[in-house]
Amino acid sequence: MENLILPSEFNYVAAFLTFACQLRCPYCINHHGGDLVKNRRMSGEEWIKGINRLVLPPDVPITLQGGEPTVHKDIVEIINGISSHIPIDILTNLERPLDQWLYKIPPERLKRKSPYASIRVSWHRGQHSLEDLLRKVAQAQEKGFHIGIWTVMHPDYEAEILEAQHTAKHMGIDFRLKEFLGPWKGVNHGTFRYPEAVNGPVLRECQCRTTEMLIAPDGQVYRCHSDLYAARFPIGHILDAEIPLLGQWAPCAVFGKCNSCDIKVKFNRYQQPGHSSVEIRSLSQPYAQNADVVSKVENTYGKTDQPK
Repeated sequence: MENLILPSEFNYVAAFLTFACQLRCPYCINHHGGDLVKNRRMSGEEWIKGINRLVLPPDVPITLQGGEPTVHKDIVEIINGISSHIPIDILTNLERPLDQWLYKIPPERLKRKSPYASIRVSWHRGQHSLEDLLRKVAQAQEKGFHIGIWTVMHPDYEAEILEAQHTAKHMGIDFRLKEFLGPWKGVNHGTFRYPEAVNGPVLRECQCRTTEMLIAPDGQVYRCHSDLYAARFPIGHILDAEIPLLGQWAPCAVFGKCNSCDIKVKFNRYQQPGHSSVEIRSLSQPYAQNADVVSKVENTYGKTDQPK
């Protein structure tokens, strides 16, 4: 296939190999509606074919994620089949035994010059054991993998999370915190470039331009996480000859239902602050009420608030 050249301003390229996961977090966006996990998955051969045609901007890796990417039966073949000139990052919960996938991959294949680890492990408090996770990460580090842990700084568990971070750092493990996003006990959390875009009371039309390429498990390409999780308005397929809307201004009619990942103010790939994934302009007057407004968020750790 011909190469697919991504715009030079792109900051992130994500391959959602699957939306399935071994964990059952009650707050998981992949299970809202119950349909995402059932979607078709591309084979390893299709993923390799699609990824290898990408021409990425400097220092932009292909980030394999999900759901849980290691659930994909061809995860080892996919990683080992991606061309060596394409850097690879992985987002994983590290639940799958390491000897079934990670140790079948040369450590140098998952290592690049960057200010953060290429293998970013998520700690989901209440869903798996921190002690087990720290042990696995330490073992992977000993084998030469560039790996670290990330978790969301939930306002109800700040002391516990900071203690976990302290323990990890004492073990020589990079443990970083992500900002909690959304309403919690009457307080809105998160730093957003367009605050009314997330759970806004009304819907508006606008124009939007993104700096990300998001590839769903079936290969459809989306401009933003909101479209991705809603399976709404794909702009092409990873195996299409071309995807003309990549990086272009395009109309959107659901300003007010944006995903917080798209409009939060965060670090770019160089860990420089002030970046957000999308730009929005030409906002219209409200044309409808947003039926999905979240006025009260229940405990995001739900009924399973203890480690398994």
